[in-house]
Amino acid sequence: MERTRNGLILTVWASCFMGMALSRAVGRISLSLTPLGDGLGYSLPLFLVFRFTKRGGFWKSVGIRKEGLSPGFLWLFVLFLLFSFLIAFYGKAVALVLGEDPAEEMFRRMKEELPTWYFVYFAFASFLPVALVEEVTFRGFILRELLPMGPMRAIFLSSLMHSLSHLWYAELGVPGLTMFGSAFLFFLWMGMVYAKTGNLIAPIFMHGLNNFSLSLRFFLGEGAVEVLFLFLLFLSWLSLLYLLFFRGKGPREEGRKEEGFRAREEGLKRMMERLDSFRKEGKISEEEWKRLKGVYKARLEELEREKSGK
Repeated sequence: MERTRNGLILTVWASCFMGMALSRAVGRISLSLTPLGDGLGYSLPLFLVFRFTKRGGFWKSVGIRKEGLSPGFLWLFVLFLLFSFLIAFYGKAVALVLGEDPAEEMFRRMKEELPTWYFVYFAFASFLPVALVEEVTFRGFILRELLPMGPMRAIFLSSLMHSLSHLWYAELGVPGLTMFGSAFLFFLWMGMVYAKTGNLIAPIFMHGLNNFSLSLRFFLGEGAVEVLFLFLLFLSWLSLLYLLFFRGKGPREEGRKEEGFRAREEGLKRMMERLDSFRKEGKISEEEWKRLKGVYKARLEELEREKSGK
């Protein structure tokens, strides 16, 4: 059972590398074919996630739903206070060691080598397909499948897998390799929001906005990005104040507390459904089925105790 789950995860992860290679190969034929390459490259992992998600309601299953939407944005902005500091600190430390900021080097090269129309395209592609497909793949599927092992380990592992999928950072040499670290921190942030709320809309929004800021800087300058950052910082402080002083005053708070456990619970139930399916198909023995069934039931009971605060 565990081997089957790990096989699905590795298959989807491998499809991300293949999709990236396809996208960049098409783009190298002609830069004007970049939208086509991205469409083809991002379709591959999305198709596999759709194929491997057998439960009804694909989009709702991966976390694109109304339930948990408000808590999703609340925790997105609250955690922004922490991760914006961590990412900025990491960037400054790397710049101090290397004598240059890798992100600045990447932007400079893109500005020199790419035409204006590419930044127009990238402004839209930042959200679709990039943010949508990557979040569905790494949070909506991979992180969700890993949650039965525990949220922190699942978040760490899925974030590591996501950052390593950005192989094109290596094209910048040593400075580019350090960008894996900032990407890892960003994906930890997205993973925490998803694991806490089970909703993927807020991570998709922030992932897209993060990429979009590159085009924003190209057209309107660094000042526009700073204004955007200050606005997000303002929303983050408001969210923190709400969380500390107002959240929990309403009658719906009890339901909101359970939203953070939704993704883990669904992951465990989905594994139990697959376990029953494998038993019927004769893929596992009766003894192995009973053993694994007991393991997942125990995890569900542990989750229930955690939810009740006992």
